[in-house]
Formats: sequence, C-alpha cells, structure tokens
Amino acid sequence: MEKRANKWIWVLFAAYGAVMLWLLFGQRLGRGQPDYYWGELSARMNLVPGRTIRRFLWLVFRSGEPALMRSAAVNLAGNVAVFVPMGLFLPLVWPAMRRYWAAALFMAAAVAAVELAQLATGLGVCDVDDLILNLIGGSVGYGLYRAIGRG
Repeated sequence: MEKRANKWIWVLFAAYGAVMLWLLFGQRLGRGQPDYYWGELSARMNLVPGRTIRRFLWLVFRSGEPALMRSAAVNLAGNVAVFVPMGLFLPLVWPAMRRYWAAALFMAAAVAAVELAQLATGLGVCDVDDLILNLIGGSVGYGLYRAIGRG
C-alpha cells in the first residue's frame, strides 16, 4: 500500500510541476521579448524587499478600486498559495528534504532560478518579494507535512 501511495504522490508532484511551469512561463509565451530589453529590465525587476508587497497591500486596503484590490489580493495570496504544495511534496518525495532547512534551501534555489529565468526571458517580473511570498507558502506546506504526522 505504501508503494502505491508513493506513486500517487509522485504523480501529483509531477502534475503540480507541470502546472507551475505553465503558470510561470507558458501563459506568457508568444508575447515575445520587449523591443528595448535593457531599457525594460528595470521595469521587470525589483530587488528591494517589501516594495511590491507594500504596493499590493496599499492597493488591497487603500485604493478603493475593486478591480485593483482584487488583482493585488490575488497576486499576494497566489504567490503564497502556489508554493504550499511544493513545501508539502518535497519531503514526501525526497527523504533528504525532510529537514526544514534543506527544503527551504531547495525552495529558495528553485524560486531564485525561476525569477532569474523570468528576467532573462522577459516572460515575467523578477521580484525579490516573489521569493519571500513563495517561501512563506512553501513553509506553510512544510508545516502541513509536519502536521499530518509524516515528519
């Protein structure tokens, strides 16, 4: 029974990975590189921790514009939520990830790689706040792993 459960965990993890790749890159394919790549670079990158989070929180709580409020809330919650499964799956599929520091280090490296790929390809925004929010989500997922008694 345990072997069958492990197969399903791997299948779910692979499906999650495929969805994440589509969310991060696939839905933007075909939009192409900006004409002035280096000029656009600064508009596609945030290296100041908290800057984007503060802007989105302002939109959620102060803007008074329902569409902006909804969009900002979805962005904040989505950046956390999409990495909850990673924090849950990593220790289930790789025994080396059963220690929090190992899983957190892996997640940070994976998110950093995605952010750099988004910067290099122009298929997204490279934002340190995404790293922060994604690690919060991954940590929640790891906490769920521990809470369900696997850890």
